Amino acid sequence: MLAPASDMAPVTFLACAPTLNECIVQRYKKRGEGMRNDAESTVADWIESFSKRVQLPEELEHLVTIVDNEVLAEVPEYAADEELRRDLHASTRAHWRSFLSVINRERFEVHTPPEAYDLARTVARRGIDLAALLKTYRVAQRAVWTHITRTLDEEVADADLRAAVLVQFWERVSRWLDATVESLVGTYTEEREQWQRGALARRAETVHAVLRGDLLDLDIASQELGLSLRRHHTAMVLWADDTVPEVDVVRALEGSATELAQALGAPRPLTMASGARGLWCWAVTAGVPDAATRATATLWPGVRAAVGISAAGVGGFRSSHREALAAQSVAITAAQDQVITRYAEVELACLAAGVGGKAAMRAMVERELGPLAATDDATTRLRETLHEFLTHAADAHRTGKALGVHRNTVRYRVRQAEQLRGHPIDRRRAHLELALHCHHVFGVGALADGEPAVPRQ
Repeated sequence: MLAPASDMAPVTFLACAPTLNECIVQRYKKRGEGMRNDAESTVADWIESFSKRVQLPEELEHLVTIVDNEVLAEVPEYAADEELRRDLHASTRAHWRSFLSVINRERFEVHTPPEAYDLARTVARRGIDLAALLKTYRVAQRAVWTHITRTLDEEVADADLRAAVLVQFWERVSRWLDATVESLVGTYTEEREQWQRGALARRAETVHAVLRGDLLDLDIASQELGLSLRRHHTAMVLWADDTVPEVDVVRALEGSATELAQALGAPRPLTMASGARGLWCWAVTAGVPDAATRATATLWPGVRAAVGISAAGVGGFRSSHREALAAQSVAITAAQDQVITRYAEVELACLAAGVGGKAAMRAMVERELGPLAATDDATTRLRETLHEFLTHAADAHRTGKALGVHRNTVRYRVRQAEQLRGHPIDRRRAHLELALHCHHVFGVGALADGEPAVPRQ
């Protein structure tokens, strides 16, 4: 992505480095009028060669990665938002393709790509300040400058030629930036104002308030969202890949969301655009959806989805969404190309990778232990016995020796623990062992400030 030099207004790159560029221009002029045509031809040849090379898929992706890594390191708003990062990558890639295709034309015209407008709209929809968008471009500009100067140092031995290339390259970059940023600021402002004015803005703000854990009147919030926050919620995150034409993205995402909701036995879901090619949604049911119905959804071609665990109340609205985002992160990172990724199936991988943080750990402990997480002496004894029993590979004799009790006492306590949980310890054993380990290590901190959750069905 190419960038302006200021957070306040578009400023050309050349204006940002007057001393350097004065020297370049003066050196270029000293070559003499007689040599100008040859020099210009050589400059054009190098830029043409560079342009063709960088437009090759592998080279282009390398440059996109260089630029975007700098942006991600310095603009924190992208850090925890997979979809925003995806829009950033698409914008950077499209900027370079458009710019490189016209850089050597005698009639140089700026064509801001649609993906750049998509990024500006996504930033506005997230409620992120315009300064973050402008900083994105400024940081990207610096990364581009570093890459170009390093490339010239490595490939061009003639200092005068390097200077001439920089003059032409950055003169056109600055024109591109000025025109692009001016239009993007307008797009951002229009999108932000529209969302602030309309019902979409009110609904989006209510969703974000619920996700933040703000104190709300549940009846008013439910009316604003068009669903009951007191019922069970299954959160879903959907995104469309590049095979879905731009004009079909909204229809494909909305249609897929409806398919998922119907598979859960829910009415039309609550949906909210999360980016240029993404959608957040929640399906509401009277209870936990039957497991047999959850695998029947068929998504539109090119659409993928991540699904959180169904849970009750406003806490379930939040926790299920958090889990859907974690599952999306796994789906995008993993080598497998599953159409639907359910958090319940990748929870251990998420926890091992630190995706979801302490909130995910607390939710898992509460779901797996249920009543066994109580702090009274009797339950604590059962929980600690079960932890030792599983640690000693379900050997009652060794567990009894470790605890100083008879092996029959161990077996009795294990049966009591199973009765409290409502199912045998061999069901989801890996999850149970992890939950017991976390509770053993963190104590009551393993559940402090956690979201209310329901036992797995």
